[in-house]
Amino acid sequence: MKTKTLLFLSLFLTLFSCQQQKKDKVPPIFTGTETDRGEKAIITGKIINRDVYPHVKWLEIELLDFYGNETKHTSPLTEDGMFRFEIYPITTREISFVPVEDRIVIAPGDSLYIEKDFRNIAHTVFEGTSAELNQHINAFRQKYLGRYSQPYELSFSDYKAETKKQYGETLQKLAAFQQQHNTSETFNTWAKKQVALDYYNALFLYPYQHTIRTKKELTGKEREMYYDFVKEFEAGVDNSIIMADNFKAVNVFSRYIIEENHPEFYPQINQPQLGNAHLLGEILEELKSSSTNAYLSQFTFAGFVNALYLYTHKTEWIDSNRVMIDETITDPFLRTTLNNQYNQVKAYKANPRIFSDAVLGNSYGELQGGNSLITDSANVVKHLIDSNPGKVVYVDISATWCGPCMRQMPYSKALHEALAGEPVVFVYLWLDGESERAKNIIPGLELPGIHIALTDKEWQDIVKRFNTRSSIPYYLLFDKNGVMVDFGLHLRPSEPHTKESMEKLLGKSPR
Repeated sequence: MKTKTLLFLSLFLTLFSCQQQKKDKVPPIFTGTETDRGEKAIITGKIINRDVYPHVKWLEIELLDFYGNETKHTSPLTEDGMFRFEIYPITTREISFVPVEDRIVIAPGDSLYIEKDFRNIAHTVFEGTSAELNQHINAFRQKYLGRYSQPYELSFSDYKAETKKQYGETLQKLAAFQQQHNTSETFNTWAKKQVALDYYNALFLYPYQHTIRTKKELTGKEREMYYDFVKEFEAGVDNSIIMADNFKAVNVFSRYIIEENHPEFYPQINQPQLGNAHLLGEILEELKSSSTNAYLSQFTFAGFVNALYLYTHKTEWIDSNRVMIDETITDPFLRTTLNNQYNQVKAYKANPRIFSDAVLGNSYGELQGGNSLITDSANVVKHLIDSNPGKVVYVDISATWCGPCMRQMPYSKALHEALAGEPVVFVYLWLDGESERAKNIIPGLELPGIHIALTDKEWQDIVKRFNTRSSIPYYLLFDKNGVMVDFGLHLRPSEPHTKESMEKLLGKSPR
């Protein structure tokens, strides 16, 4: 968009946001206070034939959200298979309820009863509020997987044509399902959104995947022709139901906007340039008015703020720009979910020991729903910390088959050399450390430090304890007292702030 258009839209959104805030008298966000979560929703039910999966002793509901901002609730299963959850969905939204249902839709004030037979996992009985809606969602999802398997090696025109053809066929199947089951308007809204999101996500992902496989990027003219679907996508985004795939779609839409205006943000190694404050400022300003759909602009801006600051446990920029963010984000769901995450990050930064002790097992309590004993030998990170008292410990969780992991290794070596002689321990936890491939590759990296080949049990323990979502590379940073002061992908050694954080823990002034 042209600068004048950006400024006009930004001004329009700001004025609208101010008026909306004054009208609804909503409390400001990012001030440390809790926002109103709305009415409670109650989900109860029963698991029949528990003996089929006797190891399942807990059930978990996840309120799907921005990456790193998901809220989990657990409930034990009683001897007769009963469970109960009390949650605050804030708005009508999809939630994950594995292993009962992959997705259900719940709204504030709902009271839903779910009965699941472990001998017939394809069948679920719903009763109570929104029972018919979720019954229809269950039936439709069994027929519709939402997968687009067109080869990314296809030309952009062929890929787009094949994908559009599948989308049209899916809409026809949906229409037949709606007629057969006499579905409600709420289901029709949900289904239309789900089918469209799968389609648009497939389209958004193609250019990146095509480049990886063919080493060829779309030309400027090809991009212009290919992305003519974006306006259709923008028009379909609203806040009637928060879908799980909304977050994925907004993320890839955000990437599209950034690549159009700042292609330098995503270099060839596909790792965003987080250290350029001026560039980030420009991007944030543009995302505020990235679409003529004001709600989508808010969603896109909120997602980037979450990924850039809250997921990386940084709140200074938010504190300095609180008024602007408050005026930009007016949607209740976006405000509440970001505010909750901000409060959690603030609490963690104020006293990281509480969370650190909990995940390591130092608090003499088990992980919620994890059933991991604190004395479990799989708790490899705790044993490492206990074995290195008085030292800063930097943990790198990687695999030799992971491209992004291996691209970080030269930076890791440089970081080690920069901190040589300091009380720092570099630990490398390898998922494939016992493989012949890894045994041949790792010595050639010439990385001083502790190298451990993780067993499957140790890796699963790490996934549960540190909520890694089975994603690598992943990094953990501990201070001299054995407290985990930071964690996540943003701690990769190529980022300047990683070295600065370690120097701060060592009591040194960053060089």
